[in-house]
Amino acid sequence: MYVVGELRDRKMINQMRDELFSMGISAQTHYSEKDDIYFLTVDEEKDLPRAMDYYRVKLGFQKPIEVDEEWVKIKTLPRGQVTYTIIIICAVLFGLSYSDMGKRLFDALFMGVPETGFLYEILHGQIWRLVTPILIHLSILHIVFNMLWFKDLGYLIEYKFGKNFLLIFILVSGVVSNVLQYCVSGPQFGGMSGVLYAMLGFVWVYKKIHEDMEYSLPPRDITIMIGWLLLCLTGFLGPIANTAHAGGLFVGMLFGLFKTPVKWERLHLKYFFLAFIFLAFTIGIEGLKLGGRYYVLLWQ
Repeated sequence: MYVVGELRDRKMINQMRDELFSMGISAQTHYSEKDDIYFLTVDEEKDLPRAMDYYRVKLGFQKPIEVDEEWVKIKTLPRGQVTYTIIIICAVLFGLSYSDMGKRLFDALFMGVPETGFLYEILHGQIWRLVTPILIHLSILHIVFNMLWFKDLGYLIEYKFGKNFLLIFILVSGVVSNVLQYCVSGPQFGGMSGVLYAMLGFVWVYKKIHEDMEYSLPPRDITIMIGWLLLCLTGFLGPIANTAHAGGLFVGMLFGLFKTPVKWERLHLKYFFLAFIFLAFTIGIEGLKLGGRYYVLLWQ
């Protein structure tokens, strides 16, 4: 016998019992003379969650927000030093953006300026520009959303695979996503989104290949992030670095496939081609929106 709830209204609690029966749940009511109260119970433990949800709704209470088991495990991970340091850097740079010095600093961190030639600054020694766009954010919502995701995914990857791997992963995914975005739309963009999609793709694919990995992302959240990528491609949400998103996802999925040497099977090929499809589809759609005039063509 498992207690669902209690009421002083005998008629209402009996009605609840009968409605639970109609739902296929064996329920009982019990009266306590000492407390002058009626208890609603169910016979089977497996029926308790459904019965409690019904009880709360019946009384007008909202169902509590449920946290996926995957996120519960991730939230318990220790703070990663590399992840935490990068979050601090991004926060400081964003704060500085409201000052004149910060605006000049952002100009030095973008991949370049439109008035110069293709990769002009980088080819003349300013190599840091290949990476630094991932550290700058252009609005409060932008940085908050990105850092919340980066914190959890960064802690997971850093804890599971180590600091060095995370640093290499961020550098590679950052450079690839930045260069692809630059080639499509030019140098004036920023944000960690490309790296975030790389992290998402890596954890997603690595878990598919290595089912014994103890950490994963809820399928719903993966669907939401892929859906967000497609929604951003429509252009309804304004100018967004869609190619950086797809480029990061591409890199992350490949990292997930190649992280440990295992014999390739049909599943590996599936995600290998899926990574290319995401990237090619995004570049194609962005090209249509630009009338085929990618940024790189402006300098030929």
